[in-house]
Amino acid sequence: MAKLTFVLRRGKSKSASINLFFNYGTKKRLRYSTGLEISDFKNWDERKMRIKNVVDEVHRNKINTRLSEIQTLVEKIHVENITNGVPLNNEMLKNELDIFLNRGKTNEEEKNNNLELLPFFDWFIEHYKNNPLVSTGRPMSSGTSRTYRNSYNILKRFNDSIYSLSYDKIGVDFYDSFLKFMRENEYSLNYIGTSIKILKTIMHASFEKGFHQNLDFKKRYFKKPSEQVFNIYLNTSELQKIHELDFSNFVDKKINDDFVITSEKIDNARDLFLISANTGLRVSDFNNLSKKNIIKEKDSYYISIVTQKNSKLLTIPINKTVKAILEKRNGNPPPKMPEQHINYCLKEIGELAKINEVIEKSITKGGIKKTKKFKKFELITNHTGRRSFCTNAYKSGMPTIDIMTISGHSTEKVFYNYIKVDDIERAEKIKMHKFFS
Repeated sequence: MAKLTFVLRRGKSKSASINLFFNYGTKKRLRYSTGLEISDFKNWDERKMRIKNVVDEVHRNKINTRLSEIQTLVEKIHVENITNGVPLNNEMLKNELDIFLNRGKTNEEEKNNNLELLPFFDWFIEHYKNNPLVSTGRPMSSGTSRTYRNSYNILKRFNDSIYSLSYDKIGVDFYDSFLKFMRENEYSLNYIGTSIKILKTIMHASFEKGFHQNLDFKKRYFKKPSEQVFNIYLNTSELQKIHELDFSNFVDKKINDDFVITSEKIDNARDLFLISANTGLRVSDFNNLSKKNIIKEKDSYYISIVTQKNSKLLTIPINKTVKAILEKRNGNPPPKMPEQHINYCLKEIGELAKINEVIEKSITKGGIKKTKKFKKFELITNHTGRRSFCTNAYKSGMPTIDIMTISGHSTEKVFYNYIKVDDIERAEKIKMHKFFS
């Protein structure tokens, strides 16, 4: 059980510095100097861990308030990390306390401590590129920081062209104006939703640092817009067609000035994709496999990997398709390829496999819902493999909880929105339960 205490460290005179001690697990103990002092150690209440209400301690109220803020911050970080399953360490705690207490800042930085909305947004992105987020214990990934930077740029354009922004202006009127601005610039509804979600994160982070007291962003009105977007999956028959393709006579195909699809590259992309479709791994993981990730336990082989996105250890059984891909390379996974190159190859692979079903895809842009027709192979991407695994595993009867362990979905509601199964298919799967037999 975690325990936080404030303890005095006496100097040569009556004064004493106030130190923080935080025990939060076996051999996990933080000792941290708050930088706060008491003029006479006799004025310290050991039970309450605060300065007594005596006239001699001129700054008692200010110091006691600061101690309460520090205690609240540390306990909040601890609870959030437990809730999110993120291991906590002293480095993370010290980093957040240093930020909160403005440690190691120059005089110029001190002047800019209370940053307004856009400067703080910019600081947040740059800071957490290299420093661990409290929520995850890791810095932002390059993809996440790009998404945040894009949202910052949109908000900056709104600030420059509509009206100047500050924390106090983020309310209902802003919400309506900002959504109108994004619709007029033909952003999709889900992209608008992402920008609102990120803005709420920035408002929350700046509120916690005491930069403002505006909580309008927490109101129900200030919601993240979204719509269900149709994303394809490949069924087991379509995946088998891809698996059976022979690229020995493939003629090189130039996609653009930077990339030419060769028989070797298209074969490699096919095998990477099939690993994803049979394991559920994200591109950041299946595209970085090495022989050390292949383990043998008794007579069975598994992929053992710590995922890049959330640092989870996964152990996934290897089926006959993945086994054949590994045996083709003497036990080695396919070499890594640039993600965009894999996507180029997948369109070509899908066309060669005659995955030609006509798909209608609708998306709301500029406030108008637009529908466009595609051939199914045109919609195949790196992520299709992972979605195919989840959907096919569900339809095969694999327990949802086991699939979610691999996919990382936090709730069944989110999982069912992710997989591509209609009501009839769900009913057919449920019908197989012994209750209905």
